[in-house]
Amino acid sequence: MQRDTIAAAPAQWKVLLVDDEPAVHEVSRLILRGLNFEGAAVELLSAASAAQARELLGRHPDIALVLLDVVMETDDAGMRLVEFVRRQLGNRDMQIILRTGQPGMAPEREVIVDYEINGYLLKTEITAQRLHSAVIAALRGYRHARSLRGGQALEGGRQAAQERDVELAEDLGEAVACGRIVLQAQPQLRLDSLRLHGVDLIAGWNTRRGLLSAEQVAARLGPGQARLQTMRWMLAQGVSWARQWQLEFGSGLRVSLPLIGEFLDDPQYLRELLQVIGDAAAPGLQLDLLLGQSVVLRAESSLVDAMTRLRQARVGFVFRDFGAATIALPYLSGLAFESLKLPRLFVEGVAAEPQRAAMARSLIALAQTLGATTIAEGVASDADAQFLRWEGCEVGQGPAVARACAASELIASLYRGGGAAH
Repeated sequence: MQRDTIAAAPAQWKVLLVDDEPAVHEVSRLILRGLNFEGAAVELLSAASAAQARELLGRHPDIALVLLDVVMETDDAGMRLVEFVRRQLGNRDMQIILRTGQPGMAPEREVIVDYEINGYLLKTEITAQRLHSAVIAALRGYRHARSLRGGQALEGGRQAAQERDVELAEDLGEAVACGRIVLQAQPQLRLDSLRLHGVDLIAGWNTRRGLLSAEQVAARLGPGQARLQTMRWMLAQGVSWARQWQLEFGSGLRVSLPLIGEFLDDPQYLRELLQVIGDAAAPGLQLDLLLGQSVVLRAESSLVDAMTRLRQARVGFVFRDFGAATIALPYLSGLAFESLKLPRLFVEGVAAEPQRAAMARSLIALAQTLGATTIAEGVASDADAQFLRWEGCEVGQGPAVARACAASELIASLYRGGGAAH
């Protein structure tokens, strides 16, 4: 009983689905919608490749279960991800269930013996009830594994985590002060004219634990000054880019930034964020904040008010998980996002894959109904760009659209002109 108390259920059980077939994600979402375990809802995260899964695992270290395909970008991508979780991350508590449509590539007998997995399912044999049962059993196993680390181990873990957070906060301060920042700009282009629509500023921090993304920084820091310091630095870069762009090209620039510290339901954090934005205001700056599923679900009761106050400070909002997140349509409509991002899951190969094309077509139509600009992320081919343009998607990001015009050279000129620290 004491162990169960120590391993109390989290607010949500995070389940990561890794599969390169869009239909698998959609069916799984339908089956698992509304599933609860011990009073907590199941949150389904999606990755279309092992590479995307690694990124999500970095952003969400509390993932309880991975439903993993074997054959994706390579024949052994799934098995390599298992090794990454167990050996590099050192995570033995996370449950991993293989789901494969090609059992010959990873025979059950060999995989169970050679790899540290917790289950094996054939896609052809999965029913709704079997998937429900497998998920519940895995979550129970995850909870039990965590309970075994209770008592002294839990207290030691908390102390170690606090020490790591202090160390990370110090690293972030040094990185900002010393310029140990890797800053990249990903252009957003209008698909009809190939004119620049804006840029996403993507930053990485060189710390003692390696290069960390904005999402990884946010996941490792609690609310407080370290997050605000990081957000203040990001906003300063946005202002610098906008000013330089205005000087060189005579027009404003739309800059999208990740929200460092997704705590808009915290009144103090919101006040301080508004102060930072006010201090950073500059002519020609059109600022968008990228919001993900976690902030939207976390702040349901107060997010509308927070977004209203930020809009009064001339801030726009982009929902970056459009189509891949479990968000009720009426609630999404009520938030009135200026832009909705189609994730790579629905974009890469869209012109050649009928199922992916149907999904992308319906999401673009829904975005139009909501009055939002659609931004396609990861446009990798001219055929995909043409398909998205015909279907009414306004903006694209990715190698295909970047090659199609001089935007890359224009953005590079900002570095040469000293537009942003990097």
